[in-house]
Amino acid sequence: MDFQYKHSLSVEDYLRLRQAVGWKSVSERQARAAIDRSDYLVSAEADGRTVASARLVSDGGTVFYIADVMVDPAYQGGGVGRTMVSMILEQVRAMLEDGEMVRVNLMAAVGREPFYEKQGFIRHPSDQFGAGMSYTITK
Repeated sequence: MDFQYKHSLSVEDYLRLRQAVGWKSVSERQARAAIDRSDYLVSAEADGRTVASARLVSDGGTVFYIADVMVDPAYQGGGVGRTMVSMILEQVRAMLEDGEMVRVNLMAAVGREPFYEKQGFIRHPSDQFGAGMSYTITK
């Protein structure tokens, strides 16, 4: 499959992709903020529509987080997710100066850990790192 990569994403496509991968819905306001405040965003089009996206969120110094890697199930397995993650990692590499090192973090969806491990990510917990953790706030 031939994918066209771009660095934009509509709120509608973001919300549709969340639904396609079975994630909880968020409001349009939250979706707009997520898109607008991404440090780097990549999406992929195929068959005339957006079928995948991924985002980088960071402080530009020491904290880098890959968020919302979403690939429409009909397009999974074709390398689009791997390509988007690679594009994000290249972006982080380009932000560093010689001699600098950072750790890029993410929270893998259940069962998706092997996808990231194939790209060099280390599962938490491990002998080197503690468990990834989260805290949910609802208003």
